[in-house]
Amino acid sequence: MSRRTVVAGALMALALVGCKRSDEKSSGGQQGGARSGAAGAVGGVGSMLAEGPADDLRVTADGQFATYLRKTHKPIVEGIPPQMRLGELYVVPVTGGVPRKLGDGVTNYPGGQLFTPDSKFVLYLTGYNVANQSGALHALALREPTAEPQKLGTSVSYFLPSPDGSKLAFVDGGVLKLGSLPAGPFRQVAGEVSTAGFSPDGTMLFFKRRLAAAGGLLAVPVEAPEGKPTEPLKLADQVGDFVLSADSKHVAYQVRSTSVQGTYDLYVADLPELKGRKVASGTTAFAFSPDSKWLARNDGSKPEALGDLYVGPASGEPGRKVGERVKELAFSPDSQALGFLAKYDQPAGAGLMGVVALPDGEPKLVGSRVPNFMWGSDGKYVAFLSRFLKPIYSVDLMLYQVGAEKAEKAQPGVFGYGFTPGNTALVFRSSCIREGRACDFKALPLPRAEKAEPQTWLQGIYSYKVSEDGNRILATSARMDSDTFDVAIYDVKTQARKTLDQGAQLPAYFAGPNDSLAVYVLKGTNPGVYVAPAQP
Repeated sequence: MSRRTVVAGALMALALVGCKRSDEKSSGGQQGGARSGAAGAVGGVGSMLAEGPADDLRVTADGQFATYLRKTHKPIVEGIPPQMRLGELYVVPVTGGVPRKLGDGVTNYPGGQLFTPDSKFVLYLTGYNVANQSGALHALALREPTAEPQKLGTSVSYFLPSPDGSKLAFVDGGVLKLGSLPAGPFRQVAGEVSTAGFSPDGTMLFFKRRLAAAGGLLAVPVEAPEGKPTEPLKLADQVGDFVLSADSKHVAYQVRSTSVQGTYDLYVADLPELKGRKVASGTTAFAFSPDSKWLARNDGSKPEALGDLYVGPASGEPGRKVGERVKELAFSPDSQALGFLAKYDQPAGAGLMGVVALPDGEPKLVGSRVPNFMWGSDGKYVAFLSRFLKPIYSVDLMLYQVGAEKAEKAQPGVFGYGFTPGNTALVFRSSCIREGRACDFKALPLPRAEKAEPQTWLQGIYSYKVSEDGNRILATSARMDSDTFDVAIYDVKTQARKTLDQGAQLPAYFAGPNDSLAVYVLKGTNPGVYVAPAQP
Protein backbone atom coordinates (compact mmCIF):
# COMPACT_ATOMS: atom_id res chain seq x y z
CA MET A 1 0.00 0.00 0.00
CA SER A 2 1.18 3.57 -0.75
CA ARG A 3 0.69 6.85 1.02
CA ARG A 4 1.31 10.55 0.51
CA THR A 5 1.81 13.45 2.81
CA VAL A 6 -1.21 14.64 4.77
CA VAL A 7 -1.55 18.33 3.99
CA ALA A 8 -3.09 21.05 6.09
CA GLY A 9 -6.83 20.87 5.84
CA ALA A 10 -6.98 17.11 6.25
CA LEU A 11 -10.75 17.07 6.10
CA MET A 12 -10.53 18.03 2.43
CA ALA A 13 -8.00 15.26 1.90
CA LEU A 14 -10.36 12.78 3.51
CA ALA A 15 -13.02 13.67 0.96
CA LEU A 16 -10.61 12.56 -1.76
CA VAL A 17 -10.00 9.11 -0.28
CA GLY A 18 -11.45 7.36 -3.29
CA CYS A 19 -9.14 9.14 -5.72
CA LYS A 20 -5.92 7.77 -7.09
CA ARG A 21 -2.96 8.12 -4.68
CA SER A 22 0.67 8.73 -5.51
CA ASP A 23 3.48 6.52 -4.32
CA GLU A 24 5.41 9.41 -2.89
CA LYS A 25 6.93 8.63 0.49
CA SER A 26 6.22 11.02 3.36
CA SER A 27 9.16 13.37 3.75
CA GLY A 28 8.62 13.93 7.49
CA GLY A 29 8.63 10.26 8.45
CA GLN A 30 5.70 10.89 10.82
CA GLN A 31 2.84 11.42 8.39
CA GLY A 32 1.39 9.81 5.32
CA GLY A 33 -1.69 9.98 3.13
CA ALA A 34 -4.60 7.68 2.46
CA ARG A 35 -3.78 4.38 0.82
CA SER A 36 -4.80 3.01 -2.53
CA GLY A 37 -5.25 -0.61 -3.50
CA ALA A 38 -6.57 -2.93 -6.14
CA ALA A 39 -10.02 -2.29 -7.51
CA GLY A 40 -12.68 -3.70 -5.21
CA ALA A 41 -10.35 -3.94 -2.22
CA VAL A 42 -12.07 -3.81 1.17
CA GLY A 43 -11.05 -0.98 3.48
CA GLY A 44 -8.10 1.29 2.87
CA VAL A 45 -10.23 4.36 3.51
CA GLY A 46 -8.14 5.87 6.30
CA SER A 47 -5.45 8.53 6.03
CA MET A 48 -2.36 8.24 8.16
CA LEU A 49 -2.04 10.77 10.97
CA ALA A 50 1.15 9.35 12.47
CA GLU A 51 3.51 6.72 11.09
CA GLY A 52 4.84 3.73 12.99
CA PRO A 53 3.59 1.14 15.49
CA ALA A 54 1.40 2.72 18.19
CA ASP A 55 -0.39 1.64 21.36
CA ASP A 56 -2.83 3.00 23.94
CA LEU A 57 -4.71 5.34 21.59
CA ARG A 58 -6.86 7.95 23.38
CA VAL A 59 -9.02 10.82 22.12
CA THR A 60 -10.09 14.01 23.93
CA ALA A 61 -13.74 14.41 24.89
CA ASP A 62 -14.20 17.08 22.21
CA GLY A 63 -12.71 14.72 19.62
CA GLN A 64 -10.00 17.15 18.47
CA PHE A 65 -6.78 15.48 19.65
CA ALA A 66 -5.40 11.95 19.91
CA THR A 67 -2.56 10.68 22.07
CA TYR A 68 -0.70 7.40 21.69
CA LEU A 69 2.40 5.55 22.85
CA ARG A 70 5.32 4.47 20.66
CA LYS A 71 8.26 2.13 21.26
CA THR A 72 6.47 0.49 24.17
CA HIS A 73 7.99 -2.21 26.34
CA LYS A 74 6.93 -4.24 29.33
CA PRO A 75 8.71 -3.28 32.58
CA ILE A 76 10.87 -6.05 34.01
CA VAL A 77 9.24 -6.06 37.42
CA GLU A 78 7.62 -9.01 39.16
CA GLY A 79 3.93 -8.83 39.97
CA ILE A 80 2.86 -6.07 37.57
CA PRO A 81 -0.25 -6.47 35.37
CA PRO A 82 0.68 -8.28 32.13
CA GLN A 83 -0.84 -5.49 30.01
CA MET A 84 1.30 -2.72 31.54
CA ARG A 85 3.59 -0.93 29.10
CA LEU A 86 5.93 2.07 29.12
CA GLY A 87 6.68 4.14 26.04
CA GLU A 88 7.02 7.51 24.32
CA LEU A 89 3.89 9.68 24.45
CA TYR A 90 2.81 11.60 21.33
CA VAL A 91 -0.13 13.90 20.54
CA VAL A 92 -1.59 14.80 17.13
CA PRO A 93 -4.67 16.77 15.97
CA VAL A 94 -7.22 14.41 14.42
CA THR A 95 -7.59 16.75 11.41
CA GLY A 96 -3.89 16.43 10.59
CA GLY A 97 -0.60 17.95 11.62
CA VAL A 98 2.86 17.00 12.79
CA PRO A 99 2.76 14.53 15.72
CA ARG A 100 4.48 15.94 18.78
CA LYS A 101 6.49 13.92 21.25
CA LEU A 102 5.62 14.78 24.85
CA GLY A 103 7.83 12.53 26.94
CA ASP A 104 9.44 9.16 27.67
CA GLY A 105 8.56 6.44 30.14
CA VAL A 106 4.81 7.10 30.07
CA THR A 107 2.60 4.23 31.20
CA ASN A 108 -0.65 2.95 29.73
CA TYR A 109 -1.74 2.03 33.26
CA PRO A 110 -4.70 3.98 34.75
CA GLY A 111 -3.47 7.19 36.34
CA GLY A 112 -0.55 7.62 33.97
CA GLN A 113 -2.20 10.19 31.72
CA LEU A 114 -5.56 11.88 31.24
CA PHE A 115 -7.27 14.85 29.60
CA THR A 116 -8.99 17.62 31.51
CA PRO A 117 -12.81 17.55 31.24
CA ASP A 118 -12.77 20.62 28.97
CA SER A 119 -10.20 18.96 26.63
CA LYS A 120 -7.82 21.92 26.99
CA PHE A 121 -4.93 20.09 28.67
CA VAL A 122 -3.29 16.69 28.66
CA LEU A 123 -1.71 15.63 31.97
CA TYR A 124 0.86 12.83 32.05
CA LEU A 125 3.65 11.22 34.05
CA THR A 126 7.10 10.68 32.51
CA GLY A 127 9.84 8.43 33.83
CA TYR A 128 7.19 6.28 35.48
CA ASN A 129 8.58 4.28 38.40
CA VAL A 130 6.68 1.00 38.49
CA ALA A 131 7.88 0.14 42.00
CA ASN A 132 6.38 3.20 43.70
CA GLN A 133 3.86 4.03 40.95
CA SER A 134 4.95 7.63 40.45
CA GLY A 135 6.59 9.86 37.88
CA ALA A 136 7.23 13.46 36.84
CA LEU A 137 3.93 15.27 36.18
CA HIS A 138 3.56 17.49 33.10
CA ALA A 139 0.72 19.59 31.69
CA LEU A 140 0.40 20.66 28.05
CA ALA A 141 -2.10 23.17 26.62
CA LEU A 142 -3.45 21.25 23.60
CA ARG A 143 -4.96 24.20 21.75
CA GLU A 144 -1.75 26.26 21.78
CA PRO A 145 0.54 24.81 19.07
CA THR A 146 3.65 26.56 20.40
CA ALA A 147 3.04 25.86 24.11
CA GLU A 148 5.68 23.88 25.95
CA PRO A 149 4.84 21.21 28.56
CA GLN A 150 4.88 22.51 32.12
CA LYS A 151 6.64 20.28 34.65
CA LEU A 152 4.58 20.38 37.87
CA GLY A 153 6.05 17.67 40.11
CA THR A 154 8.84 15.10 40.26
CA SER A 155 7.41 12.14 42.21
CA VAL A 156 3.66 12.33 41.55
CA SER A 157 1.52 9.33 42.46
CA TYR A 158 -1.95 10.85 41.95
CA PHE A 159 -3.42 13.80 40.03
CA LEU A 160 -6.92 15.05 39.32
CA PRO A 161 -8.24 18.13 37.47
CA SER A 162 -11.26 20.07 38.72
CA PRO A 163 -14.65 19.55 37.01
CA ASP A 164 -14.20 22.69 34.91
CA GLY A 165 -10.58 21.86 34.07
CA SER A 166 -9.16 25.06 35.52
CA LYS A 167 -7.57 23.66 38.71
CA LEU A 168 -5.36 20.68 39.47
CA ALA A 169 -4.71 18.67 42.62
CA PHE A 170 -1.80 16.25 42.74
CA VAL A 171 0.17 14.25 45.28
CA ASP A 172 3.93 14.80 44.95
CA GLY A 173 6.06 12.73 47.33
CA GLY A 174 3.02 12.22 49.54
CA VAL A 175 2.30 15.98 49.71
CA LEU A 176 -1.00 17.24 48.26
CA LYS A 177 -0.65 20.35 46.12
CA LEU A 178 -3.38 22.52 44.62
CA GLY A 179 -3.34 25.29 42.04
CA SER A 180 -4.38 26.56 38.61
CA LEU A 181 -3.54 24.98 35.27
CA PRO A 182 -1.25 24.98 33.45
CA ALA A 183 1.56 26.29 35.64
CA GLY A 184 0.20 27.18 39.08
CA PRO A 185 1.34 28.45 41.48
CA PHE A 186 0.57 25.31 43.51
CA ARG A 187 0.24 25.57 47.26
CA GLN A 188 0.95 22.72 49.66
CA VAL A 189 -2.23 21.50 51.33
CA ALA A 190 -1.22 18.50 53.48
CA GLY A 191 1.19 15.58 53.75
CA GLU A 192 0.70 11.81 53.85
CA VAL A 193 -2.09 12.04 51.23
CA SER A 194 -3.22 9.16 49.00
CA THR A 195 -6.15 10.44 46.89
CA ALA A 196 -8.33 13.54 46.46
CA GLY A 197 -11.59 14.69 44.89
CA PHE A 198 -13.19 18.02 44.01
CA SER A 199 -16.76 18.92 44.89
CA PRO A 200 -18.91 19.06 41.72
CA ASP A 201 -19.00 22.86 41.85
CA GLY A 202 -15.21 22.96 42.19
CA THR A 203 -15.18 25.04 45.38
CA MET A 204 -13.94 22.38 47.85
CA LEU A 205 -11.21 19.77 47.69
CA PHE A 206 -11.62 16.58 49.73
CA PHE A 207 -8.69 14.27 50.31
CA LYS A 208 -7.79 11.08 52.15
CA ARG A 209 -4.69 10.52 54.20
CA ARG A 210 -2.66 7.34 53.91
CA LEU A 211 -3.44 4.47 56.25
CA ALA A 212 -0.20 5.22 58.08
CA ALA A 213 -1.72 8.63 58.87
CA ALA A 214 -5.01 7.14 60.18
CA GLY A 215 -6.76 7.19 56.79
CA GLY A 216 -8.52 10.46 57.60
CA LEU A 217 -10.89 12.39 55.32
CA LEU A 218 -10.26 16.14 55.21
CA ALA A 219 -11.45 19.10 53.15
CA VAL A 220 -10.13 22.53 52.23
CA PRO A 221 -11.51 25.43 50.13
CA VAL A 222 -10.04 25.50 46.63
CA GLU A 223 -9.64 29.28 46.66
CA ALA A 224 -7.55 30.21 49.70
CA PRO A 225 -7.70 33.81 50.95
CA GLU A 226 -4.65 35.74 49.76
CA GLY A 227 -1.82 35.26 52.21
CA LYS A 228 -4.03 33.28 54.57
CA PRO A 229 -3.85 29.56 53.74
CA THR A 230 -6.83 27.75 55.19
CA GLU A 231 -6.17 24.79 57.47
CA PRO A 232 -7.84 21.56 56.28
CA LEU A 233 -10.89 20.49 58.25
CA LYS A 234 -10.98 16.85 59.31
CA LEU A 235 -14.26 14.97 59.01
CA ALA A 236 -13.10 11.62 60.43
CA ASP A 237 -10.31 9.01 60.59
CA GLN A 238 -10.43 5.46 59.18
CA VAL A 239 -12.59 6.54 56.24
CA GLY A 240 -13.54 4.23 53.38
CA ASP A 241 -15.37 5.59 50.33
CA PHE A 242 -16.94 9.03 50.09
CA VAL A 243 -19.29 10.71 47.58
CA LEU A 244 -20.67 14.22 47.13
CA SER A 245 -24.13 15.27 46.00
CA ALA A 246 -24.33 16.89 42.57
CA ASP A 247 -25.32 20.24 44.08
CA SER A 248 -22.23 20.15 46.36
CA LYS A 249 -24.35 20.61 49.48
CA HIS A 250 -23.77 17.20 51.10
CA VAL A 251 -20.98 14.63 51.45
CA ALA A 252 -21.57 11.02 52.53
CA TYR A 253 -18.63 8.97 53.80
CA GLN A 254 -17.88 5.65 55.46
CA VAL A 255 -16.11 5.39 58.82
CA ARG A 256 -14.75 2.09 60.08
CA SER A 257 -17.11 0.71 62.72
CA THR A 258 -15.90 0.33 66.28
CA SER A 259 -18.69 -2.08 67.20
CA VAL A 260 -18.81 -4.56 64.28
CA GLN A 261 -15.37 -5.52 63.00
CA GLY A 262 -14.89 -5.36 59.24
CA THR A 263 -17.82 -2.99 58.58
CA TYR A 264 -18.28 0.74 57.97
CA ASP A 265 -20.84 3.20 59.34
CA LEU A 266 -22.21 5.92 57.07
CA TYR A 267 -22.04 9.61 57.92
CA VAL A 268 -23.43 12.68 56.15
CA ALA A 269 -22.15 16.24 56.48
CA ASP A 270 -23.41 19.49 54.99
CA LEU A 271 -21.09 21.87 53.16
CA PRO A 272 -19.40 24.11 54.13
CA GLU A 273 -19.82 23.33 57.86
CA LEU A 274 -18.80 19.65 57.43
CA LYS A 275 -20.14 18.46 60.78
CA GLY A 276 -20.82 14.76 60.26
CA ARG A 277 -23.74 12.81 61.68
CA LYS A 278 -24.21 9.04 61.59
CA VAL A 279 -27.09 7.86 59.38
CA ALA A 280 -26.51 4.10 58.98
CA SER A 281 -24.45 1.17 60.26
CA GLY A 282 -22.80 -1.51 58.19
CA THR A 283 -23.04 0.31 54.85
CA THR A 284 -21.45 -1.17 51.71
CA ALA A 285 -23.37 0.73 48.99
CA PHE A 286 -24.63 4.32 48.96
CA ALA A 287 -25.38 7.08 46.44
CA PHE A 288 -27.04 10.47 46.03
CA SER A 289 -29.69 10.93 43.36
CA PRO A 290 -28.67 13.03 40.31
CA ASP A 291 -30.98 15.85 41.44
CA SER A 292 -29.38 15.78 44.94
CA LYS A 293 -32.75 15.20 46.59
CA TRP A 294 -32.29 11.60 47.80
CA LEU A 295 -29.70 9.44 49.55
CA ALA A 296 -29.89 5.66 49.17
CA ARG A 297 -27.83 3.30 51.35
CA ASN A 298 -27.88 -0.21 52.68
CA ASP A 299 -27.97 -0.51 56.46
CA GLY A 300 -27.05 -3.35 58.80
CA SER A 301 -24.45 -5.16 56.71
CA LYS A 302 -22.12 -7.62 58.39
CA PRO A 303 -19.16 -9.50 56.97
CA GLU A 304 -21.38 -12.51 56.34
CA ALA A 305 -24.55 -10.69 55.19
CA LEU A 306 -25.61 -7.58 53.28
CA GLY A 307 -27.81 -4.87 54.79
CA ASP A 308 -31.27 -3.69 53.76
CA LEU A 309 -31.81 -0.75 51.42
CA TYR A 310 -33.20 2.57 52.66
CA VAL A 311 -33.85 5.77 50.71
CA GLY A 312 -34.47 9.15 52.27
CA PRO A 313 -33.58 12.85 52.05
CA ALA A 314 -30.05 13.70 50.92
CA SER A 315 -29.42 15.48 54.21
CA GLY A 316 -29.43 12.10 55.97
CA GLU A 317 -32.79 12.06 57.72
CA PRO A 318 -34.30 8.57 58.27
CA GLY A 319 -35.64 7.00 55.12
CA ARG A 320 -37.94 4.12 54.25
CA LYS A 321 -36.94 0.53 53.61
CA VAL A 322 -37.32 -0.54 49.98
CA GLY A 323 -35.24 -3.72 49.66
CA GLU A 324 -33.62 -6.58 51.58
CA ARG A 325 -29.97 -7.66 51.46
CA VAL A 326 -29.04 -5.19 48.74
CA LYS A 327 -25.65 -5.04 47.02
CA GLU A 328 -25.91 -2.84 43.91
CA LEU A 329 -28.02 0.31 43.61
CA ALA A 330 -28.42 3.12 41.06
CA PHE A 331 -30.82 6.03 40.65
CA SER A 332 -32.44 6.67 37.29
CA PRO A 333 -30.95 9.68 35.44
CA ASP A 334 -34.14 11.69 36.08
CA SER A 335 -34.07 10.80 39.82
CA GLN A 336 -37.63 9.50 39.62
CA ALA A 337 -36.77 5.87 40.44
CA LEU A 338 -34.18 3.69 42.14
CA GLY A 339 -32.93 0.35 40.85
CA PHE A 340 -31.24 -2.27 43.03
CA LEU A 341 -30.26 -5.93 43.35
CA ALA A 342 -32.03 -7.42 46.39
CA LYS A 343 -31.58 -10.70 48.27
CA TYR A 344 -28.16 -10.78 46.71
CA ASP A 345 -26.39 -14.14 46.53
CA GLN A 346 -22.73 -13.20 46.91
CA PRO A 347 -21.27 -16.56 45.75
CA ALA A 348 -23.50 -16.48 42.65
CA GLY A 349 -22.93 -12.77 42.05
CA ALA A 350 -26.61 -12.10 41.36
CA GLY A 351 -29.83 -10.97 43.00
CA LEU A 352 -33.44 -9.96 42.38
CA MET A 353 -33.96 -6.91 40.17
CA GLY A 354 -35.84 -4.30 42.18
CA VAL A 355 -37.27 -0.96 41.08
CA VAL A 356 -39.04 1.63 43.23
CA ALA A 357 -40.62 4.84 41.96
CA LEU A 358 -39.86 7.90 44.10
CA PRO A 359 -40.89 9.35 46.42
CA ASP A 360 -43.44 6.83 47.71
CA GLY A 361 -43.97 4.07 45.13
CA GLU A 362 -44.14 0.44 46.15
CA PRO A 363 -40.95 -1.55 45.43
CA LYS A 364 -41.31 -4.12 42.64
CA LEU A 365 -39.14 -7.18 42.07
CA VAL A 366 -39.14 -7.71 38.30
CA GLY A 367 -36.31 -10.19 37.66
CA SER A 368 -34.31 -13.00 39.25
CA ARG A 369 -30.68 -14.17 39.09
CA VAL A 370 -29.64 -10.71 37.86
CA PRO A 371 -25.89 -9.91 37.82
CA ASN A 372 -26.16 -6.31 36.55
CA PHE A 373 -28.52 -3.65 35.23
CA MET A 374 -28.45 -0.31 33.37
CA TRP A 375 -30.76 2.71 33.20
CA GLY A 376 -31.75 4.35 29.93
CA SER A 377 -30.83 8.02 29.57
CA ASP A 378 -34.36 9.32 30.16
CA GLY A 379 -35.08 7.14 33.21
CA LYS A 380 -38.11 5.44 31.67
CA TYR A 381 -36.45 2.07 31.11
CA VAL A 382 -34.06 -0.19 32.93
CA ALA A 383 -32.39 -3.13 31.17
CA PHE A 384 -30.84 -6.10 32.95
CA LEU A 385 -29.46 -9.57 32.35
CA SER A 386 -31.20 -12.56 33.90
CA ARG A 387 -29.84 -16.09 34.15
CA PHE A 388 -32.44 -18.69 33.12
CA LEU A 389 -31.82 -22.31 34.07
CA LYS A 390 -34.62 -24.06 32.14
CA PRO A 391 -35.14 -25.50 29.61
CA ILE A 392 -31.44 -24.78 29.04
CA TYR A 393 -29.07 -22.35 30.70
CA SER A 394 -29.24 -18.92 29.07
CA VAL A 395 -28.33 -15.34 29.94
CA ASP A 396 -31.19 -13.24 28.57
CA LEU A 397 -31.70 -9.50 28.24
CA MET A 398 -34.78 -8.12 29.98
CA LEU A 399 -36.41 -4.70 29.65
CA TYR A 400 -38.55 -3.03 32.30
CA GLN A 401 -40.52 0.19 31.84
CA VAL A 402 -40.98 2.06 35.11
CA GLY A 403 -44.56 1.65 36.28
CA ALA A 404 -45.25 -1.54 34.31
CA GLU A 405 -46.37 -4.74 36.02
CA LYS A 406 -43.50 -6.86 34.81
CA ALA A 407 -40.36 -6.92 32.68
CA GLU A 408 -40.33 -8.21 29.11
CA LYS A 409 -37.71 -10.39 27.48
CA ALA A 410 -35.82 -8.46 24.82
CA GLN A 411 -33.47 -11.21 23.60
CA PRO A 412 -32.09 -14.57 24.77
CA GLY A 413 -28.35 -15.18 24.90
CA VAL A 414 -26.95 -11.66 25.21
CA PHE A 415 -23.35 -10.52 25.69
CA GLY A 416 -23.22 -6.81 26.53
CA TYR A 417 -25.97 -4.20 26.15
CA GLY A 418 -26.71 -0.49 26.33
CA PHE A 419 -29.03 2.32 25.23
CA THR A 420 -28.55 4.67 22.29
CA PRO A 421 -28.47 8.43 23.00
CA GLY A 422 -31.97 9.75 23.57
CA ASN A 423 -33.19 6.26 24.46
CA THR A 424 -34.27 5.57 20.89
CA ALA A 425 -33.22 1.91 21.11
CA LEU A 426 -31.88 -0.84 23.34
CA VAL A 427 -28.79 -2.29 21.65
CA PHE A 428 -26.90 -5.49 22.41
CA ARG A 429 -24.66 -8.29 21.10
CA SER A 430 -26.21 -11.73 20.64
CA SER A 431 -25.79 -15.05 18.78
CA CYS A 432 -22.08 -14.96 19.57
CA ILE A 433 -19.53 -17.48 18.29
CA ARG A 434 -15.73 -17.81 18.55
CA GLU A 435 -15.86 -17.29 22.31
CA GLY A 436 -17.74 -14.00 21.97
CA ARG A 437 -15.47 -12.54 19.27
CA ALA A 438 -18.15 -12.54 16.57
CA CYS A 439 -21.72 -11.52 17.42
CA ASP A 440 -24.86 -10.13 15.85
CA PHE A 441 -25.43 -6.50 16.83
CA LYS A 442 -29.12 -5.91 17.34
CA ALA A 443 -31.43 -3.08 18.34
CA LEU A 444 -34.90 -2.99 19.88
CA PRO A 445 -36.55 0.37 19.02
CA LEU A 446 -38.09 2.26 21.94
CA PRO A 447 -40.84 2.61 22.90
CA ARG A 448 -41.36 -1.05 22.07
CA ALA A 449 -44.30 -1.74 19.79
CA GLU A 450 -46.48 -4.72 20.66
CA LYS A 451 -44.73 -7.99 19.75
CA ALA A 452 -41.89 -6.05 18.10
CA GLU A 453 -38.70 -8.06 17.61
CA PRO A 454 -35.14 -6.71 17.66
CA GLN A 455 -33.61 -5.65 14.36
CA THR A 456 -30.21 -6.96 13.27
CA TRP A 457 -27.99 -4.00 12.41
CA LEU A 458 -24.64 -5.77 11.98
CA GLN A 459 -23.25 -9.31 12.02
CA GLY A 460 -19.93 -10.73 13.18
CA ILE A 461 -18.88 -7.75 15.33
CA TYR A 462 -16.75 -7.67 18.46
CA SER A 463 -17.13 -4.13 19.84
CA TYR A 464 -19.14 -1.03 19.03
CA LYS A 465 -19.51 2.66 19.77
CA VAL A 466 -22.59 4.79 19.07
CA SER A 467 -22.27 8.33 17.73
CA GLU A 468 -23.61 11.18 19.86
CA ASP A 469 -26.62 11.61 17.58
CA GLY A 470 -27.32 7.87 17.75
CA ASN A 471 -27.42 7.57 13.96
CA ARG A 472 -24.11 5.78 13.33
CA ILE A 473 -22.27 2.78 14.75
CA LEU A 474 -18.49 2.39 14.79
CA ALA A 475 -17.93 -1.36 14.97
CA THR A 476 -14.96 -3.71 15.02
CA SER A 477 -14.84 -7.33 13.84
CA ALA A 478 -12.20 -9.82 14.98
CA ARG A 479 -10.19 -11.25 12.10
CA MET A 480 -9.59 -14.98 11.66
CA ASP A 481 -6.03 -14.65 10.35
CA SER A 482 -4.54 -12.47 13.12
CA ASP A 483 -5.25 -10.83 16.46
CA THR A 484 -6.35 -7.62 14.73
CA PHE A 485 -9.76 -6.21 13.81
CA ASP A 486 -11.63 -4.71 10.87
CA VAL A 487 -13.18 -1.26 11.52
CA ALA A 488 -16.55 -0.46 9.94
CA ILE A 489 -19.15 2.32 10.04
CA TYR A 490 -22.91 1.68 9.89
CA ASP A 491 -25.70 4.18 9.24
CA VAL A 492 -28.82 3.34 11.27
CA LYS A 493 -31.28 5.10 8.96
CA THR A 494 -29.97 3.99 5.57
CA GLN A 495 -28.61 0.63 6.81
CA ALA A 496 -25.48 1.28 4.75
CA ARG A 497 -22.26 -0.32 6.01
CA LYS A 498 -18.67 0.35 4.98
CA THR A 499 -15.41 -1.24 6.10
CA LEU A 500 -12.98 1.60 6.78
CA ASP A 501 -9.83 -0.46 7.33
CA GLN A 502 -8.49 -3.92 8.09
CA GLY A 503 -5.85 -4.95 10.61
CA ALA A 504 -6.66 -2.47 13.38
CA GLN A 505 -6.09 -2.86 17.09
CA LEU A 506 -8.57 -1.83 19.74
CA PRO A 507 -9.93 0.66 20.55
CA ALA A 508 -11.38 2.72 17.69
CA TYR A 509 -12.97 6.11 18.41
CA PHE A 510 -15.37 8.63 16.97
CA ALA A 511 -13.67 12.01 16.71
CA GLY A 512 -13.95 15.42 15.07
CA PRO A 513 -16.95 17.76 14.96
CA ASN A 514 -20.24 15.88 15.39
CA ASP A 515 -18.38 12.55 15.40
CA SER A 516 -17.54 13.08 11.73
CA LEU A 517 -14.30 11.07 11.90
CA ALA A 518 -13.09 7.67 13.05
CA VAL A 519 -9.61 7.30 14.59
CA TYR A 520 -7.80 3.98 15.07
CA VAL A 521 -4.40 2.28 15.00
CA LEU A 522 -3.38 -0.09 12.20
CA LYS A 523 -0.78 -2.83 12.45
CA GLY A 524 0.82 -4.67 9.55
CA THR A 525 2.86 -3.31 6.63
CA ASN A 526 1.93 0.37 7.09
CA PRO A 527 1.44 0.71 10.85
CA GLY A 528 0.32 3.98 12.37
CA VAL A 529 -2.56 6.11 13.64
CA TYR A 530 -5.24 6.60 10.99
CA VAL A 531 -8.32 8.77 10.51
CA ALA A 532 -11.26 8.18 8.19
CA PRO A 533 -14.63 9.83 7.46
CA ALA A 534 -17.20 8.26 9.78
CA GLN A 535 -19.79 7.86 7.03
CA PRO A 536 -20.66 4.75 5.00
